[in-house]
Amino acid sequence: MDQKQKCTNELESQPEKIVCLKHSELCEIYEKAAAIGAREALKTFEQERKKEYSHRTDKRLHNTKLLLRNYHMLKEHAEKSVFGRTQMKESALDILESMMSIYNDEVVIQSIKNSATRTAIIVSHIETMFGLYYSYCDKSIKRDIDLRRYNVVWDIYMSEDMLSAKEVAAKYNISKDSVYSDLRVGIERLTALIFGVDGLNVR
Repeated sequence: MDQKQKCTNELESQPEKIVCLKHSELCEIYEKAAAIGAREALKTFEQERKKEYSHRTDKRLHNTKLLLRNYHMLKEHAEKSVFGRTQMKESALDILESMMSIYNDEVVIQSIKNSATRTAIIVSHIETMFGLYYSYCDKSIKRDIDLRRYNVVWDIYMSEDMLSAKEVAAKYNISKDSVYSDLRVGIERLTALIFGVDGLNVR
């Protein structure tokens, strides 16, 4: 017989005891149990909140890359479509928020293209945020590095003659690893501008 089984048998063989507690002692037990329960509930809530925060951040980064990859196609679509400002009932942030619940990239882009107005709003928003990003980089303490990051993102996604990572590396005399690092930081900052700063840790 193992030790655990032995202890169980000893406990079962002992007569039951009735314990009397004062009202104040019972209240103290209830209060301690409630405090423990509240702490555990708060901990679970915080864990879930952090998980959701991380998920939304990842989704926003993904959607920023998706918009950048499709920028030229969306711009061409907007330029060929006829729309009036009076049709613009949605804001850019309304459209971007609706993207958060769609998990198919083709569906996301199609949902924007389905409306000439939506397409124009998104293209205008991307271009405006790029302008703000340039202003940020131009006034940065690390101006040279930040402007290079801006230019790397521009050359790969926004330029009329888009460049490959290899071509960008040669253009700025940096390694391809540096190109990808510049892209990562640049897209993080653009995401904060395009989707709003909440939900992102901008470097």
